[in-house]
Amino acid sequence: MRGNSMCMKLDHIHIKLTGLSILTGVFLTLSWPPIGLFPLVFVGFVPLFFIHHWVIQNKLSSAWAFLYGFTSFLIFNLGTTWWVWNASASGAIIAFILNSLLMNLPFMFLHHLAKKQNSSLKLWPFIWTWITFEYFHLRWDATWPWLTLGNVFANVPWLVQWYEYTGTAGGSLWILWVNKKLFQWIVAYKPLNQQQRFKSGFNLAFFGLFAPIFLSFYVLGEYKKRQESTTAITAHVMVVQPNIDPYKEKFSSMSDYEQTLKMLNIADSHMDSTVQLIAFPETALVGNLNERDLANEETIKLIRQFMNKYPTVNIITGVDSYKEYLQGEKPSKTAREYNPGQYYDAYNAAYFLQPNSTEIDIYHKSILVPGVERLPFASVLKHVEKYAIDLGGTTGSLGVDEEPHNFTVNSMLKAAPIICYESIFGEYVTEYVKRGATFLCIITNDGWWGNTPGYKQHLQYAALRAIETRRYVARSANTGISAFFDDKGNLLQKTNWWEPAALKQNIRLNATQTFYVKHGDMIGEYAIIFAAYFLFGLIIKRKSPFMP
Repeated sequence: MRGNSMCMKLDHIHIKLTGLSILTGVFLTLSWPPIGLFPLVFVGFVPLFFIHHWVIQNKLSSAWAFLYGFTSFLIFNLGTTWWVWNASASGAIIAFILNSLLMNLPFMFLHHLAKKQNSSLKLWPFIWTWITFEYFHLRWDATWPWLTLGNVFANVPWLVQWYEYTGTAGGSLWILWVNKKLFQWIVAYKPLNQQQRFKSGFNLAFFGLFAPIFLSFYVLGEYKKRQESTTAITAHVMVVQPNIDPYKEKFSSMSDYEQTLKMLNIADSHMDSTVQLIAFPETALVGNLNERDLANEETIKLIRQFMNKYPTVNIITGVDSYKEYLQGEKPSKTAREYNPGQYYDAYNAAYFLQPNSTEIDIYHKSILVPGVERLPFASVLKHVEKYAIDLGGTTGSLGVDEEPHNFTVNSMLKAAPIICYESIFGEYVTEYVKRGATFLCIITNDGWWGNTPGYKQHLQYAALRAIETRRYVARSANTGISAFFDDKGNLLQKTNWWEPAALKQNIRLNATQTFYVKHGDMIGEYAIIFAAYFLFGLIIKRKSPFMP
């Protein structure tokens, strides 16, 4: 009878743990754009912390902690990025599983440390290791930072105006700290008297929610004061959305000449004498343009003819291009051999064409999509290249520029040509600003995923880059949504999905640098130090006195 009772108790525990595991995944999914029930993110990790608490209390195997944690993060990944499946089923499965395993690492670190320390209520190790995980996930070969926790506020930029100081890591820290305090408050609730409950609840609400929101409004107010004290310098910019199907037309049935002509006709129908710069989307010019002989490319000639009609306009356009290495030139690591001893590099590039100049300024996309534009860990994973995912632009192992490069119209009008996936990397975008960019120009091709949350999420993430750098954003998408954001992350204009269109906007240029631009992801760097300390404590198997 005692054995049966024990089995029933364990079954009941596992039912509760399963429910909690699902609850974390569902809460995090519902909080994410475009659903955007963002308050749920402040309770999303609480069920996971209870799983950790009960696994430790009931002395269950660590395998159960791994299983329930993995289930939570798999639900989160599937619920928010299921649209990757539309591009590649096999590649999507790899992405879902790998990202869920990586997210589970901080949870398992917490679990093992708690077993050594004999305490399930001290959660700072999880917070610092999670932020460390996000920091490295922005910087390694298999980078996929789409679900960085701080991205959850992309739909509500008014809430996180202090990102100009912290970047998205500040949002991640805020979310995890509130979840930590809420979990600890619930666990400690019963032993407290009424006055203690009220006091601890008030402190949680004030410092966890009201203070950060008040700080956001304060930072916004101070920024507006700085703006009012300076003379506004503006530029008139157009973004074009040609809306060419990436599966049926762009790289198959529709010629490169026809695509360019369609794009220019859309721009022509919206042109006026005030437009200073036009942005065309990622890979707007297809057909593998030869960078050794651009003057003779038909699509470049078409653009030049358009510019002759409007002799003061500057143009940024995405390009599918290549460059052959001449005799004696050393091929890059990404170069492809097409004949014995002959090499070339393929690029996902941005070109800048100016009036009264035959020169073309070129930027080659630097941050490439793993498994799409480059093979991560190429020396050991060559055999999995066939599972590449189509997430935009040109596919294959591409050549890169080593650092960002701005396009300069004049001393004040300097555009950061950010190509698709690069717009997810906040600290990388600051490098354009450090080099003098006065506004951000995102060019992308979001039609690979169909009418799903993917292109909507990608659109909204631009609001966070605007706040971090205090720059206007002009966004040109082939398919998806083209748009303008102001320097406070507000969406000013946007196109409809799957519709040829063009937008014009007078944008304010900014030459100043925010704290985040100057200092980068300091929270992530400090997190590494704290996480290393806790890891050291785990290794030496001693109880740390610094685990609040």
